[in-house]
Parts: sequence; structure tokens; C-alpha cells
Amino acid sequence: MRRLTLALTAPALIALSLPVSAQSTFERMETVSETMGALMNEAFVAQIPALEGNMPDPEWDDTLRDAYRCVYDRYVGLAGEDAVETMVTQMEEMVNTVDPASLIDGTAPLEQPEGVTDEDGIAIVSECGVMEVFMTRMAESGAMGIMMQQQ
Repeated sequence: MRRLTLALTAPALIALSLPVSAQSTFERMETVSETMGALMNEAFVAQIPALEGNMPDPEWDDTLRDAYRCVYDRYVGLAGEDAVETMVTQMEEMVNTVDPASLIDGTAPLEQPEGVTDEDGIAIVSECGVMEVFMTRMAESGAMGIMMQQQ
């Protein structure tokens, strides 16, 4: 569950255009999340070819950025800045070698920051509205309807 929760909170979570030291941890989280979102889209399309061209853009908009800012702030409140920075660094390292399918099947080597339990992560993602934003984006892009037809 921990892996699935982080995959959803950080897809959604890498070639950084600026040196790591020039970006805040939150900016790095956004970059890696967008990269992971693109990889997840790739994995979904590989499983359901009809999704091609119908997946939401993994780039963060203001609504998603606000939801992730809430997650980030809550993580920092529970675990501290250093633990969240370590999590982001691990995500940056992992994203270069991860099998995209593992991001959607829950087997990607993703972990919550030290000090954040699985239960905390699930609550934070829910309370901050991340899943709601993703579900809305999936519906608006047409991906949700296509996925429902496949079942």
C-alpha cells in the first residue's frame, strides 16, 4: 500500500533543467512527479492502446500544484524537510531506471518519507485532494471512460 500511495502522490513524482541546488525540494518534487506521470501514462497506454491520445497531461496545473503543496507541507510537518528531501532524491534516482508498469501495479520501489506511515500517506493524499484532481483529469481527458469500457 505504501508503494501505491506514493506512486499516486508523486505520479503521478528526470532530467532536471536546473542543478539540484538551484531548485527547492518542492520544485524537484514537481519535476519528478511530472516525469513519473508521463511514465505512468506510457504504462497505461501499453496496457490499453485505446488510451493513446486520451491520457491527461502529466504537467502540473495550479489545481494539482496546490494539492501537492498541501501533501508536501503535511509531509514536512510530520517528517521534516530532510526526510522529504531524501524521498525526492530517491524518486529522482529511481525514475531513471524504473519499469513504467511498476508505477501502476504497485511494485515500484517507492517509499513514504521516514516518519510518514502508510495510513498517514493515504489520509494526506485524500485530505489534500490529490486523488480527486487525478480522477477529474482522467474523466476530462476521456481516459476514465475508455478504462471503464475495458472492464
